Amino acid sequence: MVQFYGFNNKAYNPYLYLSSGGSDLAKPMHTYGPAGRTGYMIHYVSAGKGVFTSNNKRYTLTKGAFFFIEPQKIVTMSADKYDPWTTHWIRFTGKLAIEYMKRINIDHTNPIFFVSDHHAQIIRDKIFELLELSHMDRENDLIYTSKLLQILDQLQLMYPKNLLDEQNSSDKLFTKAMQYIQNNYETPISVNDVVEYMSLDRTYLYKIFKNVIGVGPKEYLTKCRMRKARELLETTDDWINIIAYSCGYSNPLHFSRAFKHFTGLSPSLYRSNVNSSIQLKKYRQK
Repeated sequence: MVQFYGFNNKAYNPYLYLSSGGSDLAKPMHTYGPAGRTGYMIHYVSAGKGVFTSNNKRYTLTKGAFFFIEPQKIVTMSADKYDPWTTHWIRFTGKLAIEYMKRINIDHTNPIFFVSDHHAQIIRDKIFELLELSHMDRENDLIYTSKLLQILDQLQLMYPKNLLDEQNSSDKLFTKAMQYIQNNYETPISVNDVVEYMSLDRTYLYKIFKNVIGVGPKEYLTKCRMRKARELLETTDDWINIIAYSCGYSNPLHFSRAFKHFTGLSPSLYRSNVNSSIQLKKYRQK
């Protein structure tokens, strides 16, 4: 086996980017750090021994151990003097990576897990698959991303972080109802559907919304639909009835009335004004 093998993914994206990976057959007592890294990293120890330090805590690791590095957190890695470890690793960054890691209860204070867990076995296998794929003479960024997502999914199964537990009861109910509305406002749902989904009294649901965002669930549902309607009127040439259906209205007339009540303009006049403004702006730029 070579002393070190690494690859870099040339197809950068700012959202979810598996930037690099590799294998390292460390020399005796080889040490990295103390230092911080710019991305998230997962290392798997396939042989030998070593010491990993994170959050000022030392972990003596052998075959079958994983250690996790959080961005900008100081770590130290030291190979054993007599039986230096062999590690295999991946590094990833991106806006979505940050959001996904918020769902996973593993960080610089809790960085160690072991291949004895079934989910960790899958993580090990995906890391090896990524390293094998990196030898191919083609762009592999989509495959890299798909396997990275599978790794993050396994981590979430192993170490789920229930963000709702950090909220009080009222906030939990609001978040659940808000997510239901955001996921379904493009269909003809009503507040009654939200109430049924939540198994709550309608008046109580109204009080929760008023306390958290200052408006009731019906007004919030309408705002979601009107925001989508304005976007479609400004960016597409779709007929008004198509826009109505796309925003959860089964009756285009009801949509037009709701839109005029919300904006003060009919959908067609709103679109006309938008187009006029665009033309005026182009004229002034000449």
